Amino acid sequence: MLKSSEHRRLVPLPQRAPAQADAVTGLTVYAVVLLLVPSDRTIAQLGGAGTPAVLLSIALMVWWLWYRTRLANRVKFSNPVYLTFLAFAAAVMISEVVAASSHLPQPDQNAADMGILRLAGFAGAFFVAADGIQSKERLAVLCRRLVLLGAVVAALGLYQFLSGSVLIDRFPTPGLASVDAGIDMRSGFMRPRGTARHALEFAAVVSSMVPLAIALCIGDRKWGFLRRFVPVAALVGVSFISLTRSALVGSVLGILAMMPFWDARLRRRVVALGIAGAGAVMTALPSVLRAIMEMFEGGDSSVDSRTGSWDFAFQVFATNRLFGRGFGTFLPSYRILDNQLLLLVLEIGIVGTLAFLALLVTGVYCAIAGRTAGEDSLDSHLGVGLAASIISSATLMAFFDSFSFPQAPGVLFLVLGMSAAYWRLSKDSERLNPKISVPSIGNKKSRILAASVAVLVVLLALPIAQVIRQAPSTYWTQQDLVFLPPSSAVGGNSLRTDARDLIPFAALVKETYTGIHGPSTIEPVSAPIYGTGVHSGELVRVPNAGGQWQTYQREATITVEVLGSSAQEVSSTMEQTMTELTALAQEPQQQMNVKRSAHIITDVYPEEVVPVQIQSRAKWALLLLGFLTIMAAATAHELVLRKTGQS
Repeated sequence: MLKSSEHRRLVPLPQRAPAQADAVTGLTVYAVVLLLVPSDRTIAQLGGAGTPAVLLSIALMVWWLWYRTRLANRVKFSNPVYLTFLAFAAAVMISEVVAASSHLPQPDQNAADMGILRLAGFAGAFFVAADGIQSKERLAVLCRRLVLLGAVVAALGLYQFLSGSVLIDRFPTPGLASVDAGIDMRSGFMRPRGTARHALEFAAVVSSMVPLAIALCIGDRKWGFLRRFVPVAALVGVSFISLTRSALVGSVLGILAMMPFWDARLRRRVVALGIAGAGAVMTALPSVLRAIMEMFEGGDSSVDSRTGSWDFAFQVFATNRLFGRGFGTFLPSYRILDNQLLLLVLEIGIVGTLAFLALLVTGVYCAIAGRTAGEDSLDSHLGVGLAASIISSATLMAFFDSFSFPQAPGVLFLVLGMSAAYWRLSKDSERLNPKISVPSIGNKKSRILAASVAVLVVLLALPIAQVIRQAPSTYWTQQDLVFLPPSSAVGGNSLRTDARDLIPFAALVKETYTGIHGPSTIEPVSAPIYGTGVHSGELVRVPNAGGQWQTYQREATITVEVLGSSAQEVSSTMEQTMTELTALAQEPQQQMNVKRSAHIITDVYPEEVVPVQIQSRAKWALLLLGFLTIMAAATAHELVLRKTGQS
C-alpha cells in the first residue's frame, strides 16, 4: 500500500496549458472599454472620434492589417458581410472626396476628417471579429462576455433610475475631457443612461443586447439557469423603466424577430414570462405605466423634431444625391434630425445608404442561414440572437442619430463582425455561397487582362481628378441690418413703446421682404448658407437663439448672407438687398406720419462688405481619390487573376 501511495505521489499532475490571447481577448478588452468607460470621456482635440473605445478599435484595425500581411493565404471575398462592409467603407471614402472638393465651413471639414477616423474605428472591431474568431466556441465566449457587460450597464441604469444619481460623474478619468450631459427627466423620473452619453444611446445598447442574452439563456448549458436568466431580467427590466420609446420598441422587435425560430412551447413561455415581468414592474411602479402611456401619445416634441426638418433635409439632399455631402458633416448647426438613416442619405448619398442597408441585410441573412446544428442547440440560438440584435439596432437608427455616439455603432459593428465570423465558421457557407465557375485561360493572357482592368480603373479616375482640380471657387459675405430706437423720445410712434418692440418690427420688415422676393433658398439653423451645398443665392433672417426647437430672438437685427460666383456679384447683391430692407423699414413709419425724429432708424454692420473666397480642399480630395483609385485597381487586378484561375 505504501509503495502504491508513493507511486501515486510521484505521478505528475496534468497541467493546464496557459490560455493564449487571441481575437476574442482583444475584442473583450474593446467591449470593456466601450461599455464601461463613460462615452462622454474623450480626447478633446479629437471630438467624438477621440473616445478610448474608438482609439482602441483603430488599434485593432492596425493589428488586423498586420495579421493579414503575415498570412500566406490571401483575403477571401466570398463572405457577403465582408463584401458589403467593404462597399460601405468605399462609399464613405467617396463621400469624403466629395466633402474635400466642396465648399464646406471649417467645422464641417473637421467633421469630415474625423469621419475617416470613425470609419477606421468601425472597421477595427468588425474585421478582427470577422477574421479573427477561430471557432464557434470562442464566438460563444465573446457573446457571454458581451452580455455580461450589458447586464452590468443595465444594473447601473437601474441604480440611476431608483436613486436619481448618475454616479459615473463621481469618477474622474485623467487625461480625458468630460462633457456633462446633466440629468434627463421625463414624467418626474430620471431617464437612466448607464455609461452612455445620452438616454437614447443607452436604449440602443440595451435593446441590442436583449436578443443575445435571450439566446444564451435558452441555448447555453454551460451556465446555470440563474446565471443565464439574470442578464435577461436586467436588460429587459431596464428597457421598461428607461422611459424611452426606443428601448421598448427595440427590445420588443428583437424578441419578435426571434420568435419564428422557436417552437410553440417556447414562444408561450416567453410571452407568459414577459407579461408577468411587465405586470410586476407596473405593480411596483404604477407611475411608470402612466409615463409609458404618455410617451406613445401624440403631441410629443421629440416626435415632432424627427419630422419637422424633413423638408430642409431633402433640400440638402438635392445638392448631391448619389454620394452625399461627406460622412459626419451634417452637424446640428444645420438641423438635428434624430434619424440616422436620413442622416446617412444626406452624408453618403443613395449609393452609400444602399451599401449600408445591404450590410445590415447580409448580416441578418448570414446569421440565420449559417445555422448548421439543431434548432435547440446553442449554435442555432446564437445565430438567431445575432440576427435579432442587428434588426433591433437597425430599427432604432430611425429614432436617433446613433452614429453621433460611440457605444451604439460600436456594438452594432461588433455584432456585424460576429455575424460574418458565424457565417465563415459554418460548415455550409460554401454550399450557401457557391463560387462562380470561370474557364481558366493562359497565364500570360490572364495577367495582361488583369493589368488592363487595373489601368482602366485608373483611367476612369482621371476625369474625376480633373473636375476636382478645376472646381471653381465661390464668394460669400454676411452683413447685419441693425434696428435702433429713435434718438428722441417724441411720442406718436406706435411701433415703439420700449426697446423690445424693435424685434417684432425687424421681423415685420423681414417678412415683408420675403413676401416680395419669396423665401430664402435654404435656411440652416446657424451654419453659413454655403455649407448646405448651394452655389448662389441669399439668406435673409432674424437671428434666432432658440435653434430649431423654439423662437427666441434677442436682437433687433436682420442678418443677410449672399453667395455668388464672383466678389463683384456678391457685393452688388448685398448692396441692393440692404438698400431695399432699409426702405422697407422706413415705409410703414412714413405711411403712419410718424415724426422724423421718432423714426426707428437702421444701421449697417459691418459698414463695408468684404466678400470671402470659399475654396475647396482640392489637394486633400486628390489624395483621397488617389488612395481609392489604387485600392480599386489592386482589387480589380486581384479579382481578375482569381477568376481566371491564375491566383
